Amino acid sequence: MNETNISQWTVTAAYAAAILFAIHLVTYVIAPIRDATPSSSPIVAELLALLGVAEHLLLFPVVAALPAPRWARAAGYGWLVIDMATDIMQLNGVVKLTYLSLRYGGHIAAALWIASASWQTKGAMRIIGWFVALDLALYSFIAYVPFTFVVLLPSLVLLPLWLWLVGRLLAREREHQQGRAEFGKQQATQQE
Repeated sequence: MNETNISQWTVTAAYAAAILFAIHLVTYVIAPIRDATPSSSPIVAELLALLGVAEHLLLFPVVAALPAPRWARAAGYGWLVIDMATDIMQLNGVVKLTYLSLRYGGHIAAALWIASASWQTKGAMRIIGWFVALDLALYSFIAYVPFTFVVLLPSLVLLPLWLWLVGRLLAREREHQQGRAEFGKQQATQQE
């Protein structure tokens, strides 16, 4: 997998991000929450911005730990920064078309990172990751067409699942790293 040591914090961050993205998914279907603005409901708008920033902040160590080419990791970090910026833009009352256009551009970077990281894996994680990446990228180019939001729904549901699978993968790799370290210590002790 990756030559970097995977901390328990990184594993926890992946699982926590999956949960927060799932919670955020629910906010899309509850109209009073979804349509909250700083002027109509400042507390709800603030909480939505905090949720959006928190779920993305948690992914920084995950992007670092998940195997992917350096350029793909850079795309992952770019996505996180752009999505957090657009959450703050939304909170500060920027015109919806402006911050959403920027967010969809950032989703191209997300798709690059997710697809590249998924390519390094097997099974459901690879299939789900590739589907999420394709769906995010496709929607970014057709978001302006009315009633195409349904195209994005599968990735909104599958992204938390993919992140959960990432957490599971990282947890397994952490166990392997700990096992290899323990084996190395035993070997060193035996040689003494």
